[in-house]
Amino acid sequence: MKILAVSDKEDTKLQDFILQNPNVIKNIDFIVSCGDLSKNYLEFIVDSVKRYFFFVEGNHPTLNNDPAKDYFRKIVDKIYDDEQQFSLGGINLHARMEIYADYILVGFEGSMRYNMKGYQYTEKEMARIVGKVSRKIKIQQIKDFIFRRKKKKIIVVSHAPISGVHDKEDTCHKGFLCFKKFLNKFNPLIWFHGHVHFEGQTNEQITKVDNTMVINVYGFHVVDVEDSKVSVVSNINNFINTEAR
Repeated sequence: MKILAVSDKEDTKLQDFILQNPNVIKNIDFIVSCGDLSKNYLEFIVDSVKRYFFFVEGNHPTLNNDPAKDYFRKIVDKIYDDEQQFSLGGINLHARMEIYADYILVGFEGSMRYNMKGYQYTEKEMARIVGKVSRKIKIQQIKDFIFRRKKKKIIVVSHAPISGVHDKEDTCHKGFLCFKKFLNKFNPLIWFHGHVHFEGQTNEQITKVDNTMVINVYGFHVVDVEDSKVSVVSNINNFINTEAR
């Protein structure tokens, strides 16, 4: 399985590559977005690749912003609203669980609250959302056990990082502690996040935490999954070389 993950930075090299290599792009199984990308950029990728699209919003709403709602009404709706949300032909994963083949996909939008704009949450608010998703996963796992189905691996898509993994000390870029607890409890196969930019940093942020591959998507990454083996491709040249083999 091959996943194209995008977040935060619009990459013209990726756009050019998609236009020039349509046959290679067909090998992508689905697209995920970790947020803070324009609707036009995501529309281009989804329309060009023509694959399933799963997303969460960043702390800066670009897809589902409702200016008529005040900050607290938005937060309440995000925590308790169970209705399916779609945009650009894709599925908003925030506070939801979706099944794709033998995988469970879940998502968490936004960042730690640092002002009263956009999609921002206190630790307590996000913990409620994580708890809601955790209960859905447990129910699914019980069903799979009863019907003797193969246990599904979990893929997480968030905007903010996990506490202590790729995050920073300032409130805006601080990771959520409830994410760390979720990781320890469910041991997901992959955790995609964005929000933490690479400017001023020397290394891309791809970290193995126990059995979970935590990937700061910033820009884009292509991820190959074979059973429990995860391989990450971080730029166009490496993607080309991988496809050539």
